[in-house]
Amino acid sequence: MFCSKCGKEINDNAVICIHCGCATVNNRINTHSTTVNDDRDWSITLVLAIFLGIFGAHRFYTGHIAIAIAQLFTAGGCGIWALIDLIRLCANHIKDEKGHKLKKYNEEVGLSVFIIIFLLIMIGCIIFTSCI
Repeated sequence: MFCSKCGKEINDNAVICIHCGCATVNNRINTHSTTVNDDRDWSITLVLAIFLGIFGAHRFYTGHIAIAIAQLFTAGGCGIWALIDLIRLCANHIKDEKGHKLKKYNEEVGLSVFIIIFLLIMIGCIIFTSCI
């Protein structure tokens, strides 16, 4: 194996390069693999999206900080962005910042929340059109 910084040959099990002192790829992999599993929970993300979705709380929780800040300043894209995120969350299409699916996905709850959202939107449309 070769050092990524100085290019000199080093031992395959080396944690640091003996020539330049920089950390090796092995060191980064080993320290990362010993960290606590920080997978995001689907049900927590769902609750955050339902109650604080227009503020991007679910995006902060899943590690998408830039999108969360954008949702915070636009009120979830005037609610439309937050609604789309909620629907995507019900179908388990939102991943964490590392690209991993959220753990403990419950398909029955996701489908139930999706049906309730759909019904509320339909009722809202009926009420809105009857007021006009």
